[in-house]
Amino acid sequence: MANLKPNQMVYAYHGPLIYEAKILKMKNAKDSFILNADLQQEPLSQNHKFNAQKWENVTCYYLHYQGWNSKWDEWVGIDRILEINEENKFKKQELEQLTKRKRVKREPSVGATDLASRNGPHGNKKAKANGTSASSSNNSAPQSSKSSTKKQPVVVNLTFPPELKYLLVNDWQYITKDKKLVDLPTQHNVADILHDYKIWRSQKLQAHQISILTEILQGLEVYFDKSLSFLLLYKYENLQYLDLLKNNTITQDHTQAHVYGVEHLLRLLVSLPGLISQTTMDALSINVLVSEVEELLKYLKDRISDYQNEYVYMSPQYDSLARV
Repeated sequence: MANLKPNQMVYAYHGPLIYEAKILKMKNAKDSFILNADLQQEPLSQNHKFNAQKWENVTCYYLHYQGWNSKWDEWVGIDRILEINEENKFKKQELEQLTKRKRVKREPSVGATDLASRNGPHGNKKAKANGTSASSSNNSAPQSSKSSTKKQPVVVNLTFPPELKYLLVNDWQYITKDKKLVDLPTQHNVADILHDYKIWRSQKLQAHQISILTEILQGLEVYFDKSLSFLLLYKYENLQYLDLLKNNTITQDHTQAHVYGVEHLLRLLVSLPGLISQTTMDALSINVLVSEVEELLKYLKDRISDYQNEYVYMSPQYDSLARV
């Protein structure tokens, strides 16, 4: 990061989130004075919030978080500060989305768990799987008489192989009960899986069908990236996702689809009926999409042993923080 000076705008960590902040003052490691916003020297003793013992021989910065009361102004080290750029803006937005999801206590839809237990997550009911198909028809919220003229949700049925439902049941068990997580980043990530499928599937299609396939798979990857932190994670996985953002394993260029694997892809696919039913897609487009997703599910069923990932126990420190 370039040399930081008073009056410069930066991003800064405060707790798990990133905020826009202004550097009001700074002290270089070897200086015995503070440089203020007017670039004038101030004695250390004039700054009541400055801890001389803590910041001795350490370069530090006095920040004001934009839009927040000055009582939150504080001295921080360079490890808390980020440059304002597109990559860090992406990281900031992802953390905000993760926190928003936590605030509304929204759990991911993993409808397959209903096959084995009534104690599974209670999230997006519209994506609940039932029998050999997932349907949104029985889970729509009651409508008042005022809304009776509104367009009714489309009923979307998706054939979901039992073998993959059992995998989702185990996935739920490992994370919510056993407190284990998928070892990330995965060896076979979502982007690679969709690429493998495209190569395999293209051998059976004509040129114009391949272009449709490409569009569908690109759409699935983009939707996976956008929805992962908001729809597809269990509470116990939030801290893991936060760590992946902080250590730049997930970035704008190296997205979620390049880190997570088949387990999280299946969570998205089992949720698709409820998600699709809320869109404005026409019936033909929905049929084409559902048909292709069913082919993808068959492909995954036959190769699931190749794509499955290991679940690992986390450190006691992680476990303690993740349960909060």
